[in-house]
Amino acid sequence: MDKGNVLVVGYAGVGKSTLIKAILGETAMKKPVPSKTKNDADFKVYENKSIPFRLIDTVGIEPGVFKERKAVSALRKWSGDTIKAGKDNQISVIWFCLDRLTAKLFPKTIEAFMDSVSVWKNVPIVVVITQSYTADDVNETEAIVEKAFLSKKKYATRLVDVVSVVAKPKTAEEGELIVPMGITELIELTNSLLPEGLQAAEKDIARYNLTRKRAMSHAVVSVATLAGITVGSVASPVVDVMLLKPTESLEIESIFKIWGIKKTKKAKEMLKLMVDIGTVSITGKMIASTLKVIPGVNIGAAVVNGFVSGAIVFALGEASAFVFEQIYSGKKTLDDLDWVKDVLDEKLTSSALDKVTSTVADVSKNADKKEILNMVASAFGKKALA
Repeated sequence: MDKGNVLVVGYAGVGKSTLIKAILGETAMKKPVPSKTKNDADFKVYENKSIPFRLIDTVGIEPGVFKERKAVSALRKWSGDTIKAGKDNQISVIWFCLDRLTAKLFPKTIEAFMDSVSVWKNVPIVVVITQSYTADDVNETEAIVEKAFLSKKKYATRLVDVVSVVAKPKTAEEGELIVPMGITELIELTNSLLPEGLQAAEKDIARYNLTRKRAMSHAVVSVATLAGITVGSVASPVVDVMLLKPTESLEIESIFKIWGIKKTKKAKEMLKLMVDIGTVSITGKMIASTLKVIPGVNIGAAVVNGFVSGAIVFALGEASAFVFEQIYSGKKTLDDLDWVKDVLDEKLTSSALDKVTSTVADVSKNADKKEILNMVASAFGKKALA
């Protein structure tokens, strides 16, 4: 990164734009920096070549549940988009801007503020007090802010400092001229936090990407499971497991791509092993025995078979996602095929069978495929996404 990025968050009307202009100058405000994200009109990036960080003006948070949630959602989405756009967009420091009036709302809205920047869980936060012109106002506002952070154990360590600024000259009621103050201190503080913030942002990006890959993998598993239920919903005594092979192969291949593992010769060997275990080794251990070990279940063979087929595809997909995550994170390698076999054998035999037998009795007699999918996901402690 050639510059750090500072996310400027705050209530509407507290003077975020005035503050940015005071720090970066009029020229910077007239020519926002083009963003690599699908940028919303409420998000603008500004920079001055002499300042070692960019300032990103955001949509103002307004009172009212609907307006507040809308602003929070916009900020969360924008943060996710910046990560997808590349490393140069990561946030190194966050400014929370409030004045002496909106500070009184902060104890109740700190959750909304923190939720809006929840993508950046480790990035340092500086609270910037604007438009507070007397020492009493500043001290009162600082006390409110610090108490709000300390009242929430999970936020207590996020606040680095509170800085009071006057962004432009103002004439007091008594006629006294109030000159700009705190700007240099804020620049120096922010600059000192950039190295720490950069490292913190890298951790946040890694965590965010890991979460996204898990979510995308689970979405693939849900779609594949629904396909497996459709294939398996036949009235014959047992399912022909080989009919599930195309679904399982596509499922594993899709999850493999999500985790971005290079498709080497060893990777291909692993993929083949996983499909073979999914379609061969469980035939006698699970399918043939399932109907026998569930006495008195008052549902048709087609529903049972659909449920069992879905459970197989679901278990295989979740196990595959786990395997690929371990390889992606460097905890395992493509060489460890014995470990992969052990993971899949456990997930697709006793573990999966226990989950099937304990849940299938709760499936309704005339369950449709979507209901079966939800029950399968529930059996594994998950929520279907298809």
